[in-house]
Amino acid sequence: MVNNQNDKIQQVLDRVQDDNIEFIRMEFLDYTGVTRGRTIRNDNLRAAMEDGVNFSTAIMSFDMFDEFIEGGAYGSNDGDFFAIPDPDTYAVVPFREKTARMLCDLYDVNGEPWEGCPRNALKRLLEKVEKLLGGKLNMAYEQEAYLLDTDEKGNILPADQSHCFSTDGVDIQDSFVQSFVHALETMGVTTEQISSEYGPGQLEVNLKYADALKATDDQVTFTHLFKQIARQHDMLGTLMAKPFEDQPGSGLHVHISLYDEDGNNLFEDPSDKRGLQLSQNAYYFIGGLLKHGRSLVGIGAPTFNSYKRMQPGSWAPAHVCYGDANRSVLVRVPEVRRARRFEFRGADGSCNPYLLSTCLLAAGLDGIQNKIDPGNPMQEDVAEFDDEQLKEHGIEWVPRDLLEAVQTIEKDAVLGETIGQSIWKEFMNVKRSEWKKYTQHISDWELESISKIF
Repeated sequence: MVNNQNDKIQQVLDRVQDDNIEFIRMEFLDYTGVTRGRTIRNDNLRAAMEDGVNFSTAIMSFDMFDEFIEGGAYGSNDGDFFAIPDPDTYAVVPFREKTARMLCDLYDVNGEPWEGCPRNALKRLLEKVEKLLGGKLNMAYEQEAYLLDTDEKGNILPADQSHCFSTDGVDIQDSFVQSFVHALETMGVTTEQISSEYGPGQLEVNLKYADALKATDDQVTFTHLFKQIARQHDMLGTLMAKPFEDQPGSGLHVHISLYDEDGNNLFEDPSDKRGLQLSQNAYYFIGGLLKHGRSLVGIGAPTFNSYKRMQPGSWAPAHVCYGDANRSVLVRVPEVRRARRFEFRGADGSCNPYLLSTCLLAAGLDGIQNKIDPGNPMQEDVAEFDDEQLKEHGIEWVPRDLLEAVQTIEKDAVLGETIGQSIWKEFMNVKRSEWKKYTQHISDWELESISKIF
């Protein structure tokens, strides 16, 4: 193991020399999904890969507003963790001169994986789940996002007025799309397709499937590049769930599949009596996703803005159920003509992808270990159900706001124990802080509306 690690370190050092790299960015994500890091010179890379780059643990108790939260678990007296770059994540940054980037795992002062690191949690749990299932779990992230512009008054508006799935939208943004795709490819991320989405100026990008860890790393790369390449084209790129009151929101879908070493799809069973050609383990996995569905939405849709998107009839899931080729459900199984897999639809681009992937695996693991059957798939548009119909089918709403999401997460002991209480508790602390600030904010609309009446 030591020799193998030394070989990987040397391979990266050789690539740095061949690529004429002078600066290397050491990056990781905090609980809000914000990328944190330091930039080092190439002559410090070996030391960083062996011993890590130190950061105060207090950074994990910062909220999305970059403020230290009240009652945070980590403070100025809690010392450091050490970010050690993963050699497999080395990539040249195409928009920075002589610069490369590496994603990091976090370690404690004793050189052990730090218990508060989401990427460590994903790697640990992934090994356990794949051993249990006897195959390799693949994921593919599918992100919707807006390109924005400003008018002469400084108002933010869509960068174009294209129609859903129209070639016009991609043509208008052709320069951005090509630059973005090429930048992703330079950093080792492959796109499968890009289309103009429902909203004006909105794109949907399907990343190619990969093993669960790389797929999650790819989404981290995506979130950074989308904003950066947009800036280079004098636009604002945002993964915000609901940037416009009168336009569709932007979601994030995660496709999950399982294959053995011979390439056989372990989630496929042509004899499936429910007609979806899914294996029993696939159904159990879905059962776990539904059992923990409300908590998973809380992890995947982690801002107060997220819940303005997840409304009935909005093409975003508002209810916890699954279905065949049904886009009103939380877990969707694609048509049988496509490879057997399923997708979780209850997230958006503001999440921490490592937390989301880890929690999806934890929920699936619970489903398999406890043989949780999801029941029959929903064929109807659940958004049209009234409360009595929802009760009749045993279907719950997703959380209606961030506070309800945090309260749901707090009660989910299974996911908390599987992920690790250090991560679980501080994530909730951060989100409570953000909710408190949201409830105390007076918007221009609120001030204007009420002041006219009272």
